[in-house]
Amino acid sequence: MSFSLSAGASPQRRFRPKIAHPRRVFNDRALCYCKSLCGSKSPTADMVNKAGALVSLALILLGGPGLAAQDEAGAPESLPFSFETYMLRNGLRIILSEDPRLPLVTVAVGYGAGTLREKPGQEGLAFLLENLMFQGSENVPPLQHVAYVQKVGGELNATTSADKALFYETLPSNQLSLALWLESDRMKSLAITPLAIEQTRDDLLREHRERVATDPYFETFIQFEELLFPDPSYGHPMIGPGMDDLSEAEILAFHRAHYVPNNAVLCIVGNIDVARTRGLVARYFESIAPGPDVPPLPGPEFTRESDAVVRSAQVSGGSAGFHMGFRFFPLQPGDRECLRILAYVLFEGETSRLKHRLLRRDLTARYVTGSLDERPGVSALKIFCFATNAIMVARSERAILSEIDRLKANEVSPDELRRARRRFRKDYLDRLATNLGKARFLVEAAFAGTGLDALDRDLGTVLAVTPQNLAAFASKYFVPQNRVVLEFGPR
Repeated sequence: MSFSLSAGASPQRRFRPKIAHPRRVFNDRALCYCKSLCGSKSPTADMVNKAGALVSLALILLGGPGLAAQDEAGAPESLPFSFETYMLRNGLRIILSEDPRLPLVTVAVGYGAGTLREKPGQEGLAFLLENLMFQGSENVPPLQHVAYVQKVGGELNATTSADKALFYETLPSNQLSLALWLESDRMKSLAITPLAIEQTRDDLLREHRERVATDPYFETFIQFEELLFPDPSYGHPMIGPGMDDLSEAEILAFHRAHYVPNNAVLCIVGNIDVARTRGLVARYFESIAPGPDVPPLPGPEFTRESDAVVRSAQVSGGSAGFHMGFRFFPLQPGDRECLRILAYVLFEGETSRLKHRLLRRDLTARYVTGSLDERPGVSALKIFCFATNAIMVARSERAILSEIDRLKANEVSPDELRRARRRFRKDYLDRLATNLGKARFLVEAAFAGTGLDALDRDLGTVLAVTPQNLAAFASKYFVPQNRVVLEFGPR
């Protein structure tokens, strides 16, 4: 079946960056994939020459500077690759990005089937469905999706977040048809049987119990999430107490409502011929029937506290420490960009404020780290810290709040802002150095609601944040009502 725009597909949108491709960072796995040119047959002279040329190129690039080594002035502020988008008649959104540098391709399929789609009492349903997606379909026996990909030298994985379930595989580019066949088969004919449900659920619950038993801090992370996101839809754990009671009817209903083409994004990145790939996509996916209309995600509903929320927990055999989080809701235009830079100022890099203050200057903590959690409609900064005892826990908390007060009172210096921008740019571009990184980036952007058209401005708007912007953001959002602390110590 050939694909034609006149057949009912929406017009394509083609994005082209305003800059040339930067140098990429490749890992040693790229060298192994050069062998895929030969397959299981004896290599011809032409294959040997091609493989040798690719190995030489990869070695040169591996030995040379990559994106991380570019200085701030010379690094791009626009998206360093091109892509195009279009939609099939069944509502499936397609993103294609060609990169012929290595004989690899990544296929990623995202479904709007994250934990926010679970109803009360269904906690764990989204994660269970993610795992059931590997339990076979009409033409693929249980777990053979994994076997097919690994047999041709590929790798695959899946993940579930608040807004989506994401499945992806990277394999030799001459195996693109295999990946599309596998993904289309489970999209249209997933086999959800009572036996598969029972076995998958038992495996997940056993792994969960083992994690709780072996990690003394595991349950503190769950408690902290519930405090930081008091809306049950946003703060419940990936595996909740209701997973054991999920019925087959509930599981089937969730799958039929959310694992449908009009609630999905297919992204293909790598060594592809775009015209041929469009034909393959039409061949494997266009005949899949759409599902019912999917309602928008529910917005967060948080009760604004009058003061900071502070709780305590006990751990078995662990050290003293704490979680501290700041919730940002609702975010206004420009807030997201400030938040990304502030995360780098506070805890990204060895010279960041919190690591310098707690680990080097005050010596109140043994370990401190942080992360930025961006969810639909709400974001949060999370800090995790180990200290030697309760006294040092209290001192570390005061030191963090002191640094945040300093953000409000004094503008970030030009040198500190320059370091934060440089680190942010490095991490942003390093993520886009592989097919998988680009594919995940594009799928996440497709679900983010900001639109793929805005990606060309994404990096530049973050790097344009000023010291005045940061001070105003800190004064507005770093208030006690948005702060949550969970302290823990040994029993």
